[in-house]
Amino acid sequence: MVFTFNDVNEALTFMEMITSRIKSKEVLIRYDTGSGVRVWVSIQGEPHEVSLYSMEIRRIYDDIKLMRGKSGVYVYDISIILNKARLNAAIPIDLVIDILHMRGINAEMEGSKIRIVGSAILEDLVGIVEDVSRVYGEMIDMEISAQAKRVIAIYSLLMGKSIKDSIKDLLGHGLLSRYGDTELLVLSMDYKHALLKLQELIE
Repeated sequence: MVFTFNDVNEALTFMEMITSRIKSKEVLIRYDTGSGVRVWVSIQGEPHEVSLYSMEIRRIYDDIKLMRGKSGVYVYDISIILNKARLNAAIPIDLVIDILHMRGINAEMEGSKIRIVGSAILEDLVGIVEDVSRVYGEMIDMEISAQAKRVIAIYSLLMGKSIKDSIKDLLGHGLLSRYGDTELLVLSMDYKHALLKLQELIE
C-alpha cells in the first residue's frame, strides 16, 4: 500500500501511529521524499491478519488526512495527540476544549476526535495536553476536588502562575473555598459559572 502526504511531519506521525498501534514484525514501512512524501507499507501474514491490519492502517491514514482541515475545520483524533504527548499524569481530555475556548478558539469534542474551527496545529494541542498533564501531576497529592482541579489548571496555564499562587488568587476571587472544616478545596459555584468568572479574570 502506498500513502502520500503533504509534508514529512504528516508522514512521520503516520509511521509513529502504525508502529504504536500495530505491534507486528510483519508490517514493513519505508518512505521517500522525492516528488511529495510517500510511505510504502507492506504486510505479511495470514489473510485475516493482513485484512485487519490494512483496515487499521487506512483508518490511521484517514485520521491524519482530517488534520489537514477543510474549509477552516480541522479534526484531530485524540489517540494521535496522546500518542505524541509525554504525560506526567492522567487528565480529563475535555479540559483541552475548555482551554481552547478560553483562548477564543472554537473547538468541540466529537466522540474520540477534537474538531476545531480556525487554525490549531497538532503540536499546539500536544503542548496543551502536556502542560495540563504536568499541572495535574503537581496536584496529584493535594486535597482538591475534581472540578476545582480543572479550574486551577486552566488558571495556572493561562496566567502562567504556579499552583500555589493560582490557589491563592482563586480563593481571593471567591472561585474556590474550603469544604467545611477540612483542607479540601472545592469550587464555590458550579463549573459553568466558574468558567465564566475565570474568563473575566483572564481578560
